[in-house]
Amino acid sequence: MKHSIIFFYFFIIGISLIALSGCTTVQTLYLQDVVVTGPINQSPIHITDSSGTSVTISARFSYNPEKEIKAKTDGTPMVNDEGFYQVDTIYNSNGTITYKKSNENRFQYQGQNLTWNFATVTAGLDIDFKLSRNFALFAGVNFAGGNNKSLWGGTGGLGVFGVKNGIAFRLDAGFHIQSIAYDAYTIAEVKETDFFGSSEEYVLFYHDIDNSTNFDPFVNFTFNTAKTDWILNIFINGGYSVQSLLDFEPKTIDYEWFPIPLPPFVYQTTTTIDFRGETTAGFLHFTPGIYFNFAEQSRILIGARFFYETQLKEATQNLFILPMLQVDFTL
Repeated sequence: MKHSIIFFYFFIIGISLIALSGCTTVQTLYLQDVVVTGPINQSPIHITDSSGTSVTISARFSYNPEKEIKAKTDGTPMVNDEGFYQVDTIYNSNGTITYKKSNENRFQYQGQNLTWNFATVTAGLDIDFKLSRNFALFAGVNFAGGNNKSLWGGTGGLGVFGVKNGIAFRLDAGFHIQSIAYDAYTIAEVKETDFFGSSEEYVLFYHDIDNSTNFDPFVNFTFNTAKTDWILNIFINGGYSVQSLLDFEPKTIDYEWFPIPLPPFVYQTTTTIDFRGETTAGFLHFTPGIYFNFAEQSRILIGARFFYETQLKEATQNLFILPMLQVDFTL
């Protein structure tokens, strides 16, 4: 009798393990709405006025008069005829709530679900090492403030330069490191299938508020005059930069949709289909300006940065003009 009971226990455990191992969960993710806060990435302008080795410390400031830009991201869900994602609410007998996707969601989303709140002021401190007659390394940190957010970032890279007869050029390539704040709403359509083939479908809502740090490349070319007998010299800087805005995994259940008791819990996610992708901006930028020396080893640069955005879909604005000031100290 004792052996029969033990056999029965093992039989039940074995059947349970087989049933659980045969369960699959497919979670399909869509981005509903997102607000990101951060600056347009900017790098220092490197003036070349000699071919000797030196170290230059630069303090730079820029002001963005624009408050925000709106655009559309990839991976938005189908919506109803009013432009909203509609769900059917199921009140279960055990007191829980289940949301199911409505059949009314038959239309492509036509709105703009991304809002980028710009940092108003960006300040940076950079150091440039001219290691030889034609080669340099540079690095720096920057701070961006606005919309009650304080965000840090930095730059790093290398440059090649040359100067002859008071005409100079420099080519820089490097990367931006920038912290971005995001407030994102994600929809997850979940389908659970058990060992016996029966399935259950429901919808989860996520609301994530956090910061992410992104690494993005850039390339700049600078032309400047270097006439020692001129009171004012000119510079022209241009290039292209990529800026990541959003790339995260949803983690936080939106409890405004799920009051206590708790929402359904995804025990075993074997497949995740993520339609959201990564949201990235791209900027062609152009900065004309003037500079003048105010001491033997110091100069001031004044200019306007023109940024033209090229990658965001259905953006409300593409051109941004940022006044800038930079002070260089050469050691």
